[in-house]
Amino acid sequence: MRRYYSVSAKKFIDKDGQEVVRYYPNAVSAGHFSSEDMARDIAEATSLSEPDVIGALKAFSIVLKNRLKLGYNIKLDGIGTFSLSVTGEACNTEKECKPNKVKVGKISFRAESKLRKEMVGIKFFKTIKKRNRR
Repeated sequence: MRRYYSVSAKKFIDKDGQEVVRYYPNAVSAGHFSSEDMARDIAEATSLSEPDVIGALKAFSIVLKNRLKLGYNIKLDGIGTFSLSVTGEACNTEKECKPNKVKVGKISFRAESKLRKEMVGIKFFKTIKKRNRR
């Protein structure tokens, strides 16, 4: 399997006040893989029909949303865990930290170690930059 990356420069000011440029790799997406694409692949790998898989994915989306709202973390065996993080204003006392100051931060996903280990050994190739032609 082949994955591509690009490189971007980032400028920093070091401890001596000098501007320093460092280069970092960035993942390049092969594109978007939709629910319909996923349903087609799952249908081909199982005895389920594509509409059955699409229905199951839609139902999964609803259950995931509802369970996160109820405070659950959702663990998918072999995949990982979805959880909800919260954020809020800094308060001077615990008593000041009231519900109206708490907001949804983000929905987090932590991949299972087995899934992460399966990503080890992927061969990366640098993308070729497209040149603008005038």
